[in-house]
Amino acid sequence: MDRSKETTNTWNKIADLYAEKFMDLELYNDSYDLFCELISEAHPNILDIGCGPGNITKYLLKKRPDFNMLGIDNAPNMIRLAKKHSPTAAFQVMDAKRIISLPPGFHGMMCGFCIPYLSKKEVSKLLSDSFHLLQNNGILYLSFLDDDYAKSGYKTGSTGDKVYFYYYTTSFLVDALRKHHFDILHRMEFDYKRSENTSEKHTVLIAKKVSAKV
Repeated sequence: MDRSKETTNTWNKIADLYAEKFMDLELYNDSYDLFCELISEAHPNILDIGCGPGNITKYLLKKRPDFNMLGIDNAPNMIRLAKKHSPTAAFQVMDAKRIISLPPGFHGMMCGFCIPYLSKKEVSKLLSDSFHLLQNNGILYLSFLDDDYAKSGYKTGSTGDKVYFYYYTTSFLVDALRKHHFDILHRMEFDYKRSENTSEKHTVLIAKKVSAKV
């Protein structure tokens, strides 16, 4: 079994446990608020990539009920939960690596902790696809765990199930965003406590599509 399929199987298996832990996590709310503020259009089209159980979609719709939300995830059980938590939004099972099949015209794209499950090549494609799917001046949100890519590897959770996790440095992603014609608007850092004695630095980058590719 390849890394991607094993990771998807794990998320599908532990979807309910994930929702129980993260559905109402407030740590990143300031960054979600900023994303909402940057979308100036009324009734904008917003794509939530790797939406999981719909925790971010639910929060965004609470702040901006006018958002036309589409959430995608490659784990069917995550989509099942997302539909339950945000019945006014649209959801479908789809891999983040295949978003280019969606029709363009999004005003904003939310990618909350999706890229830690994509390789460098896949992240590059995601940014390229995002450029094509976003309208001019569209907003892209990325969150990730800031560390050396060389440390990437399997992580085993409390259930014994594994996911393959990729680390990215902020400098790498800033360069990648600029290469794909995005301007960095905001950088935010959060101290996520995994336990009483351990914590991780989580980073959010919010960028804007700034020019057309030649």
